[in-house]
Amino acid sequence: MNNHLLIAHRWKTLGWVLTIPALMLGLYCMVMEVNMDDYLKITLPQGLERMFWIDQIIFGNSDKPVTLSLLDELISIALLTGLLLLAFSKEKVEDEWIQRVRLDSLQWAVLINSILLIAFIVFTHGFPFFSVLVYNMFTPLLIFVARFYFILRIKPSFSKN
Repeated sequence: MNNHLLIAHRWKTLGWVLTIPALMLGLYCMVMEVNMDDYLKITLPQGLERMFWIDQIIFGNSDKPVTLSLLDELISIALLTGLLLLAFSKEKVEDEWIQRVRLDSLQWAVLINSILLIAFIVFTHGFPFFSVLVYNMFTPLLIFVARFYFILRIKPSFSKN
């Protein structure tokens, strides 16, 4: 079975190394309501701020230097990269059963994500809906990876008993 979208198995380790700390740090910052604007600050050089979509330039005074916090961006990029590496890395033995589990997991992820998004559209209004949209960036991959590895690694141990 030849699948051109999958990458080499060795990338799976980097996927776990990126995903676990980013997920833990992101959940910690979310639960503890950490103000991420206080960490990893950089000041953009004069003229470079026009390359970025920054609300200070659009709505504020553009004479002051623009300071950005990169913590939330780094967590998001690490989490998305790690989840993509986990989702698209081959298994050591890539057979038809694993391909079927991949397909089923993808279908479950899309279905559950859509149901959750519909529920949040109905029950969430105003600025909190923006948070829902931000978290929605991660849920399809999180659900896919969770279900895929549950079926692949954990569920067979239940059936052996």
